[in-house]
Amino acid sequence: MDSLQLAASLKRYGFEEVEDKTHALGYTHPAMGEQRIYLKVSRNERTEKPKAVAKQPLVLHPAVAKRSGFDTTRVAGLGPNYRYKNTNMSTFPYKPGESATGIAVDIPDLAALSELLAVLGVPSASGSSVASMSEHARAPARSEVAPGASAPSAARTVGPSSATPRNRTDTLAFHAGQDIDFAEHCCQGEGRLEAGPFDLDALTIAVEGRRRLRFSPLGNRPASPRLALVGITPGGQIETFAEALATKDVASAAIHAAFHGAQKVIKELLAAHGFADRLGIVLDGDLNQNPAILTTSVVKCCLMVDDGYRFAAPDIAASPAALKCATERLVAELRGYATLEWVAVFGAPAWDALHTLTIDGLPVIDVLRAGGLRVVQLPHFAQNFQQRALYTCNDLAETALLSAKPHFAQYAEVPRRMRRALLAAMPQG
Repeated sequence: MDSLQLAASLKRYGFEEVEDKTHALGYTHPAMGEQRIYLKVSRNERTEKPKAVAKQPLVLHPAVAKRSGFDTTRVAGLGPNYRYKNTNMSTFPYKPGESATGIAVDIPDLAALSELLAVLGVPSASGSSVASMSEHARAPARSEVAPGASAPSAARTVGPSSATPRNRTDTLAFHAGQDIDFAEHCCQGEGRLEAGPFDLDALTIAVEGRRRLRFSPLGNRPASPRLALVGITPGGQIETFAEALATKDVASAAIHAAFHGAQKVIKELLAAHGFADRLGIVLDGDLNQNPAILTTSVVKCCLMVDDGYRFAAPDIAASPAALKCATERLVAELRGYATLEWVAVFGAPAWDALHTLTIDGLPVIDVLRAGGLRVVQLPHFAQNFQQRALYTCNDLAETALLSAKPHFAQYAEVPRRMRRALLAAMPQG
């Protein structure tokens, strides 16, 4: 498959194009959090129509090589270029003065693509059928209930001993520098992670049929924050968290991983319309180290369904463990700071969850507002770049942008509503 054929296939899987560079197109998927993939394209100027590239057209983040199951895929057996460099891959790691580095791979057919995406946690494309899909891609997720068995009605907490068997050293991609007691850092985490090699399954703290909650309490805990930044639940950042445990304690790793790779965009959203300035918040440096900013999520740890990341209210409501975290824990955390005044919620899934999930019959957002918090919605920092561009405009700039890019009009209503709600809520003067 060449890069343009892959572009069409990725859309069927729910990927969204979020980056259009001269020699690379960037794509994101809700199941992958902030982590992107890139397709190589050939053209001299970005204004030209992109031409297909057939040789190793798909480029993956270097961390994908550490994912369990990647080395057994057909794609991995075709001789990937693990040191592919391209200046257009803006979210991939690079050294000063060098191009960003990724893993360039060949995708021989749709079955190979499906197998690879399953390793990345992306669910099967709706309505697609791949008769020749490999056994690895078709295998049920480890958290699924076996045919004929009844799913547990409530969460059962598990420790590393009941996770995936630990005799496959090739899956132990991470290393813990010290023993970790989950209960010391999580509202319902029972179990331990012992120092030494581990895989992500070792972080599982609750299994509920097809759903699991994995220990990754991302965020910071400043003493006197004035603004809280709230995502839906950690996605790909769990791998950043797991990698950091080799050299950091849990709190430091959680701070390091929160909104990893997204801070530049988040700062642009917070700066828009003078929001941060009106609150007297300086956006210099790491947001997780800012004494005025609390970073957290609706579901603090990582919620997964069939080994894919999930970011929707129905998935949270269907998980007793996640539901408790998104209601009792979230409200207690945000209302536990006397100094906290503002809550900025990123994206539709988190916003919908606050309106859909309830405590004593009241939506969570009403409970927060009843406690004196001003809760506003901002565009998601890793999805729908059109929405972000429109949100940062004032009315005059929006008119100019829509005139230059009329196809953006289909995205305009939601960011317009967000912008006007924020301006109405902000202190004047």
